[in-house]
Amino acid sequence: MHLAYIELWLNMNPVVEDSHLDVFCLLADAVVHEIPPSEIVEYLHPDFPKDKVEEYLAEFSHPSAIPEFREVAKKIINKGTVLSIKLFLLLTTALDSRILAPALTNSTTLIRDMDLSQREELLRSWRDSPFTTKRKLFRVYNSFTLNAFSKTATDLHFKALGYPGRELRTQIQDYEVDPFRYTFLEKPQQDGQELHFPDIDVLIIGSGSGAGVVAQTLSENGLKSLVLEKGKYFSNDELTMNDLEGSEALFENGGALSSTNQQIFIIAGSTFGGGSTVNWSACLKTPFKVRKEWYDNFGLDFVATQYYEDCMDYVWKKMGASNENIDHSGANSVILEGSKKLGYPHRAVEQNNGGKIHDCGMCHLGCRFGIKQGSVNCWFRGPSENGSKFMQQVLVDKILQRDGKAVGVLCRDVVTGVKFKITGPKKIVVSGGSLQTPVLLQKSGFKNKHIGANLKLHPVSLTLGDFGNDVDFEAYRKPIMTSICNKVEDLDGKAHGTRIEAMLNAPYGVAPFFPWKSGAESRKDLLRYKQTVPILLLSRDTTSGSVTYDKQKPDALVIDYLLNKFDRNSILQGFLIASDLLYIEGAIEIMSPQAWVPRFKSSKPKHARSIEDEDYVNWRAKVAKIPFDSYGSPYGSAHQMSTCRMSGKGPGYGACDTKGKLFECSNVYVADASTLPTASGANPMVSTMSFARHVSLGIVKELQQQSKL
Repeated sequence: MHLAYIELWLNMNPVVEDSHLDVFCLLADAVVHEIPPSEIVEYLHPDFPKDKVEEYLAEFSHPSAIPEFREVAKKIINKGTVLSIKLFLLLTTALDSRILAPALTNSTTLIRDMDLSQREELLRSWRDSPFTTKRKLFRVYNSFTLNAFSKTATDLHFKALGYPGRELRTQIQDYEVDPFRYTFLEKPQQDGQELHFPDIDVLIIGSGSGAGVVAQTLSENGLKSLVLEKGKYFSNDELTMNDLEGSEALFENGGALSSTNQQIFIIAGSTFGGGSTVNWSACLKTPFKVRKEWYDNFGLDFVATQYYEDCMDYVWKKMGASNENIDHSGANSVILEGSKKLGYPHRAVEQNNGGKIHDCGMCHLGCRFGIKQGSVNCWFRGPSENGSKFMQQVLVDKILQRDGKAVGVLCRDVVTGVKFKITGPKKIVVSGGSLQTPVLLQKSGFKNKHIGANLKLHPVSLTLGDFGNDVDFEAYRKPIMTSICNKVEDLDGKAHGTRIEAMLNAPYGVAPFFPWKSGAESRKDLLRYKQTVPILLLSRDTTSGSVTYDKQKPDALVIDYLLNKFDRNSILQGFLIASDLLYIEGAIEIMSPQAWVPRFKSSKPKHARSIEDEDYVNWRAKVAKIPFDSYGSPYGSAHQMSTCRMSGKGPGYGACDTKGKLFECSNVYVADASTLPTASGANPMVSTMSFARHVSLGIVKELQQQSKL
């Protein structure tokens, strides 16, 4: 046994095979499994064909019976770092060892010999353990299982939920889907070739929110860019993927990134258009206190001027940000109407939809209708018509530099593996996002201590409200995030707190947040989809993390982040406010993701409720004393920021100067969310674009001055 462990640890290229997943799948089967038809009928969507119940339970029974579940698990684990794969293999070996397993299971019976009830009891013991390691084990197994189980669901399961699975409509209202398609340059077929572009002014690495604004600003001023994107381009009419297909095609690491401690799960766009393709359309300007912090602490004078307002207004108008023609979803209505009744500060959130109706609750998989004005449908269109060029599925491995100046980039075709060089552009703008941008700079030899440091994530959790079996919110038909409540957004006078927003109501995203009791109860919880309102608790974090890459496996990201006590309390305060909104709007049950927090249930009619109702007040006071544990709730992040922060006080405070230029290189700039000195507080798209506008205007000025020499 000891020899087996040594061999595992010394293996420099570990790979998880099917046989390594046996114990994992046995525990997954305890997380969620089938229940008798008689117990499930009342939870099924009214339109579900009752003669299909037994077929449904037979074909979608438990995780280990679904071949796709094993494949998803194997693929995701093998995409991790070498260390994470080794740790998984060591864990699964230990759990199958009669010598080592008892230390983790408190039983001499191996997991493979336990019956279902024993495995469920093991999971409960991990969930409630005083030991952090065991609570972490529960959280990883539970969250991963429910996420992957929901993604690999059958059509009958989606019918049972009342969820379409993918965008089935071809048109919203009378809007015609724009047939425009981008064209892309051919890539070299052999290693070692050099592509020289003397007519290209700026090479842009990445294609997300920052990249789009840079390309457009350059184009407006007669300059040309070459945009490199490591992800794949999908035209509007191709954006009809289900959640499994979309996760693999549109997101970093197949939508399954996590911190090294497995505390927080991270989603980041990885397709042509980056995050602007898969975000939820919300447009929020940089809050005043955040701008003041950047001015006071980091010397960014421009954020305190009308000029920065003009930058924000520019991106606002270009995207047509508007709160017109919004048909609020159930969750958004709860936030707006509940806040109004209780006197909590709130407002509707503008959408980047040009004022058009955008009833697209599936927009996390890209906008099938071309209405969302991200890089693809807005920012790159002008540049594409004015001589700018694009390459897809090209990863930049290194920026080549000489004497403090970049002279080209070393690229790799992610499909064929062919490596080639690009030279010619006068300047390079890195817009790969707050995870990939610092990693590229690290690989390129830049040494500033802030590159990859100061990672901000806007950690989130949820409050769940069940409105009863006779309710069907049809969340997938409505825009995702159109409201905000600001009641506890500033808990320390420095804009650190939690904002209450609507959560994407896709089954795979919500399922891990139900408080887990048993596999049978978990199955019932999944079927509450149609009647559940998930309220997002988005914190502006005081926690800072870091990102780098695995030196043994350079394409794998290493993200370190440990959510601190202040931020977990901030989320708790958000939970209490979200609970107020759910209660006053008529939820019959309110749930915390933490299983040890009591659920609140009420049959009192909505019109008869008061926030001072004794039963609710007593429950609220009780849960206010139960902190959010490090692993009691899943934590997630869709916003990554600040890993190459901008500084007006020199390289001791940031990675780039106030023009976005690296302190270490005269012609390399950064224009994405990594330049934000600290967390934006508001959803960062507009802040990111405004910084990119500022950086690109400076580049235009420099290039125009050079052309006159």
